[in-house]
Amino acid sequence: MNFEEFENLARLYVVGALEDGEEEAFQEARQEFGARAENLIAEFRQLNSVFALSLRPHAPHPDTKRKLLQAIRQTMHAGRGPARNSEGRSAGER
Repeated sequence: MNFEEFENLARLYVVGALEDGEEEAFQEARQEFGARAENLIAEFRQLNSVFALSLRPHAPHPDTKRKLLQAIRQTMHAGRGPARNSEGRSAGER
């Protein structure tokens, strides 16, 4: 693998998107390229963090809360009831 190929995989590595089989080849190239590879990975991690912090929060769709509560109610009515702990008690019971 040449350094340009490593650079492309490093972008995927930083965001956790390497495909099956790429991880081993990436790690071998990482060792081969040494400090140059580590510097590149550090730079990509920093850029990834800056990008993530630059995103503005997005309000959920107005139906999201309604759909979530409906799903919870359906689960409760399906006979599953509230989650139980190891002593067989539901949340809030003592």
